[in-house]
Amino acid sequence: MRTHTRRARLLKGTAALALAVAVATPALAAGKVTKDVAPVTAQALSEHIRILASDEFQGRKPGTAGEDKAIAYIQDQFKKIGLKPAVDGSYLQDVPLTEIVSKADGPMVITGPKAAPLSLEYFSDMIVWTRQRTPHVEVKDNDMVFVGYGITAPEFGWDDYAGVDVRGKTVVILVNDPGYATGDPALFGGGAMTWYGRWVYKFEEAARHGATAAIIVHETRAAGYPWGVVANGGSIPKLSLMPADGGLKTRSAVEGWMQLDQAKAVFQAAGLDFNTLKDSAARRGFKAVPLPLKMSVGITPTERDVISHNVIGTIPGTKHPDEMVLVGAHWDHLGIGPAINGDTIYHGAMDNASGVAGLIELAKRYTKGPKPDRTLLFIAYTAEEQGLLGSEYYAQHPLFAPNKTVAGFNMDMLSSVGLTRDIVLVGGRKSDLEDRLKAWTDAHMMALNQEPFPERGYYYRSDHFNLAKIGIPVIYAHSGIDSVANGAEWGKTKEDEFTRLHYHQPSDKWSPDLDLSGGAMEVNMIYDLSRPLAFGTDWPKWYDKAEFKAARDKSMGK
Repeated sequence: MRTHTRRARLLKGTAALALAVAVATPALAAGKVTKDVAPVTAQALSEHIRILASDEFQGRKPGTAGEDKAIAYIQDQFKKIGLKPAVDGSYLQDVPLTEIVSKADGPMVITGPKAAPLSLEYFSDMIVWTRQRTPHVEVKDNDMVFVGYGITAPEFGWDDYAGVDVRGKTVVILVNDPGYATGDPALFGGGAMTWYGRWVYKFEEAARHGATAAIIVHETRAAGYPWGVVANGGSIPKLSLMPADGGLKTRSAVEGWMQLDQAKAVFQAAGLDFNTLKDSAARRGFKAVPLPLKMSVGITPTERDVISHNVIGTIPGTKHPDEMVLVGAHWDHLGIGPAINGDTIYHGAMDNASGVAGLIELAKRYTKGPKPDRTLLFIAYTAEEQGLLGSEYYAQHPLFAPNKTVAGFNMDMLSSVGLTRDIVLVGGRKSDLEDRLKAWTDAHMMALNQEPFPERGYYYRSDHFNLAKIGIPVIYAHSGIDSVANGAEWGKTKEDEFTRLHYHQPSDKWSPDLDLSGGAMEVNMIYDLSRPLAFGTDWPKWYDKAEFKAARDKSMGK
């Protein structure tokens, strides 16, 4: 009998039976398991999401009244279920941030000898901002250089900045990386985005080379999201972990994006063909190309200092309290922004009130059972939407040293389209946590698939990444697209639809029609995977070729 058919038959009947089958504790969790407690339910998740994504919470942006309401709710839930405050008698870890409100004073103007001046309008054609602490930014007649993908990666034998001096200039950069562009498995991650393809890296690398301005060319498929996501996110005030120099030496004065059509027009004004240069940028030996153009734009920012908060609770370990298993989810979203269909509140129901709901209910399930041998830490991060800032701060100021942190689990955007026959692993081939996940999916007669859109770089876009960078084995897995009720094509359509119509838009809101049975299954999956670690002495390991293994080896004294 085919496993999918068998599973489909098992899932018939009442919703309660379906959920029970989906979350039954697998054999791999044997050992310290006693009489188990009731699993997390879709109904419980829905109630938390309804509250956290309501208008009252104003989109949960850090440093606003929406944060006050969100962290008060999470603290209250942690206290009710019996989690211990983790930070000197408090649930709150202060995260100092600087908010910079910056918008172009006018259009971006590009001039050159071969064409009439180009005027790129803010929001529709381009988005720019500054992350420097300064009263005014004025870039006037700045030389422009096309630096391909803007990557310096010695381990791949790749340097887009070789032989060119971009200090004091504007660099134009392609999104993603050469592996995605060519599909060549010998280049970077092949079709899967690497860290070098992320916009965060590209801005950081441009600053390291002294660029005054860094502008990324937006392409929907290569970026993994439409222009609306870039424009909405770019126009909302930015929060940063401000360095001691106020960003004056560590950030470019101007960061931003331009629309693909505008980029083509810019290259045409330079007497060059965009597609030809794009193709050459994906080949080894590419050399940066100076553009016979000048760029001008002004930004007048305002700023304020903000103390935001990670919310952290623990269940102390009974035998090894100094060793910790971590589960995290970010509580923040975008707050109040440009109106879309008359709505200005970016509710963030699935992104990521759903993950916080899962965090609360997972902690509740643990508190109803026996006390773990190792400490369990439950953390709701701030400022994920601003660049993974809450988890970055925690990684810089951990409550448990990395060599005492056994493993981590991440919940970001639980499924809202029902039960699936598959689980998707984000960022595969990293650690033996994946082997444990494979044992779980086998026990549940489910397929374990690699992410269907590896080019979107989801592994580098959520909070687990900052833990991985300091060597902690972490895993991020979620429901797939092969819907039990409607099939794989329907599931893929729904995922594409959410990205196109609702991701980072006000329409990501709670509805009683959300089918959170798949989301509940995800939370119970993390319970099953984390339990043997919380009640054992095992230490997960990075695979030998994982980019984070060296950091783990160093922290463990190897």
